[in-house]
Amino acid sequence: MGAVHLAYEVVDSQLVDRHEQKIGRVDALLLEAEPGKPLRVATIVIGAAARARRVGGWFAATRRALRALAGIRAEHESRIPFSAVRRIGDTIQLDVEERALESEHFERWLGDHVICRIPGASGASK
Repeated sequence: MGAVHLAYEVVDSQLVDRHEQKIGRVDALLLEAEPGKPLRVATIVIGAAARARRVGGWFAATRRALRALAGIRAEHESRIPFSAVRRIGDTIQLDVEERALESEHFERWLGDHVICRIPGASGASK
């Protein structure tokens, strides 16, 4: 395999769990450095907290406001060891369960309480 540009080819890639359920996108990568060895990807980070740090500005402010309204204090960020990656292709398949991820709690709360249907979007409403 040739060189991979992490910022353009991996960050923001679609992630799927072991049951092929979409669980979000790569929000950040943590690299591990050992003396005398090249850097290696150690952890995939997903969740609104990581996304807000990457995007910044209005996204971070909106996230803070929604968390304050909901009374949520925890960050709800998931750190998945890179060893859980099973396949990299059009999506990145992980050997994890969606329901076990900390980041999914806040995303589910938003889906249940805030965002019912985006106007103009196709598909059935809840």
